[in-house]
Amino acid sequence: MKNNSFKAVIMLLGAVIFSSCLREDIVATPGIKSVKYYMNDAQGKDSLIGSPVKGKTVKIVVDTDADMCSVWPGGIREIMKKKISSDGGVTFADSIDMFNNPVLVKSDRYTDYGLIGARGLKTTLSSDGWYCNYTYPDAGDFNLVVVVTNHGYQDKQFKPAVIDFGMLSVK
Repeated sequence: MKNNSFKAVIMLLGAVIFSSCLREDIVATPGIKSVKYYMNDAQGKDSLIGSPVKGKTVKIVVDTDADMCSVWPGGIREIMKKKISSDGGVTFADSIDMFNNPVLVKSDRYTDYGLIGARGLKTTLSSDGWYCNYTYPDAGDFNLVVVVTNHGYQDKQFKPAVIDFGMLSVK
C-alpha cells in the first residue's frame, strides 16, 4: 500500500511538472504600441520631439509588451575597406566575406542583419517602455526598425517580430 501511494505521488508530480513546461511554450507574438523620440530641453528634462537633429543625442522609447527589444536606427554603415575605381571615383566594397557580403566595421541598419559588424542597439526597460540613446551623425532619411521578442530565443515558437517604422527624417 505504501509503495503504491509513493508511485502515485511520483506520477502526479511528473504530470504537474510536464504540464507546467507545456504552458511556458505557448508565447504570444509581441506587439508595439508606439515609438517616441525625446531630446533634452534647456532645463535638462526630456522633451517630446517629432524628428531628431543630427549630432544631438535622441532618446528612442519603444512602448511594447515584449520581453526584449532591439532598435536598429539605420544611421551608421561603415564598410571595412573601400577602393576607389578608376572610372569616375565611384567606391565599391573591397573586403567581402565568403558569401560575397561586405565586411562592416559597424552598422546599425537592419538590412545588414547577420553580417559581420552589424548590430542593433541594446535597450533598457523604464516605466515608459524600452529605451536607448542614439546620435545620428548625418542629416537625411533613415530606416528605423524595431525587433521585439519574448524570452529572446531565436526560435519560431517565440515569434520575434520585426517592425519596420519606415523612413525617419533627421534634420
